[in-house]
Amino acid sequence: MILKNYIFSYVSGNYQQYTSDHSEAFIKQCCLDCKNTHQIAIRRNGNLMYYTFLYRNNATSIYGFCVVCGEVCLNLKWLYKYLQKTLEASANKGVLFSYDKQGKVCKNVANFSSEVAEIDSVFRDIKENLERYPAYWEQLPPEDLSIPLTSKITFAFNDDDKAKITEALRHYHDVVVSMENTSPSSFSQTILRLNSDKEQLLAQKSELETEIEALKHQKKQYKWVVLLSLLVVAGLIAIVSFNQNVNELRSVLSIRDVSIDSLNAVISNKNQAISTQENIINRKEKELTDIKGVLDSISVYMPIFVSKMSVKNEGEDYDGTIYSKNTTYIYPKLEGYGLIDGTIELFVKFYSPDGLRTYSESPSGYTYSDKVSLNKCQNNIIFLSGYGNKAKGTWKSGSYRIEVWHKDKLLYEKRFTIYR
Repeated sequence: MILKNYIFSYVSGNYQQYTSDHSEAFIKQCCLDCKNTHQIAIRRNGNLMYYTFLYRNNATSIYGFCVVCGEVCLNLKWLYKYLQKTLEASANKGVLFSYDKQGKVCKNVANFSSEVAEIDSVFRDIKENLERYPAYWEQLPPEDLSIPLTSKITFAFNDDDKAKITEALRHYHDVVVSMENTSPSSFSQTILRLNSDKEQLLAQKSELETEIEALKHQKKQYKWVVLLSLLVVAGLIAIVSFNQNVNELRSVLSIRDVSIDSLNAVISNKNQAISTQENIINRKEKELTDIKGVLDSISVYMPIFVSKMSVKNEGEDYDGTIYSKNTTYIYPKLEGYGLIDGTIELFVKFYSPDGLRTYSESPSGYTYSDKVSLNKCQNNIIFLSGYGNKAKGTWKSGSYRIEVWHKDKLLYEKRFTIYR
């Protein structure tokens, strides 16, 4: 189904694409036209559909992926978010992309061709995950050859726009869609917060150092004032009484000494404040390192914390009421927090009122298994394969249970009812 993938960047007028072919002109033009932080550009070229996801770091830096296939995507929001998460996962890994001080994705290599193995791995993951959901794709509608190549429409996507986008493809050569309220990853937000805190602390440190230098300069000026006062007193001794001028000089010196002591106290307080702020920075950096260490140690035994499981009958909504007469394939869906980046194998046990359901190709002790991809430090939604057959009424009414296992460890179980 997925015929080809591309990765590209447009940085300060320099465009790069892997692999480079006839699609380069179209994708480069998408970069030049990109005005939103996230958007997806759709183009039909005969029997091929180009879905180009673009991330705009700033006015001169744009990155993304392009997927080429022969079908229309019926769930653009899902495709949109999956490609966004793929870019953020690559930035978390730090090979092709990384995060800058503002927590935004930026390019991490001079040329994509230097990391061909990493790019091929990303392309395989995209192809496997997109082909995992055939229900999200349908055949292309007949092409209207009267549509001019320059026709284009741009609009913001919401949950009611699936039909609108499909219809737009019938009347426009290019369709550009922006996604509203797209949140950055938690890792990106953490980097942005820590860098912001660090910049504020460094700014405070710079202000304190400036104040200290000014105080030191002022202290030197006070010493010169004292010296000049002594010279004035020496001249006055020849004119007025010796004792009166000596007393006045002592009074002036006493005032200056108090002022110098006060300035020294201020300098000491400022130095202490700088030390406190540096300790805060070091503590926050250590906390982040400790959290990563804990997650890495837990991930050896449990690669994902599953928080929820939903089930549905084929063609219906998750967690909807399931009636026996409509049943064909039953699909589980998992939601949980990933502790690793990569692909794992999950094993499923499907219990009906008669006990564990298996078939000739079932793994020993399980109903079936699925290989799934996880994104570290992110909330993952995993759509598992359906179980059953295409004949309606496959499942009789009663109580059922689904268990999901990983390496002999039960991750989650779900009980549900099929009604008469």
